[in-house]
Amino acid sequence: MKVKAEFFADLREKVGCPAMELEIAGSTLLDLIEELDARTGGALMKNVLEGGKLKDLVKVLVNGRDVRGLRGLETGLHDGDVVSFFPPVAGG
Repeated sequence: MKVKAEFFADLREKVGCPAMELEIAGSTLLDLIEELDARTGGALMKNVLEGGKLKDLVKVLVNGRDVRGLRGLETGLHDGDVVSFFPPVAGG
């Protein structure tokens, strides 16, 4: 299936691009993260996962819906979905 991944704030720099479309063999958010991690040399997983879970302040949206309100890392993906990754952002 083909999905689009978007990266915001400093994740863009760490991953090396603002977005990418890719074919994935799996069907869950975790499958996508693993594929992205392999393509980016480990840049994604260490910034969004900790102890096998999403880091507390990381936001991941599938088609605009927070995955924490869905099935978390087991959220199912479908052809044409857009997955957005937002790292923690501090400001004042």
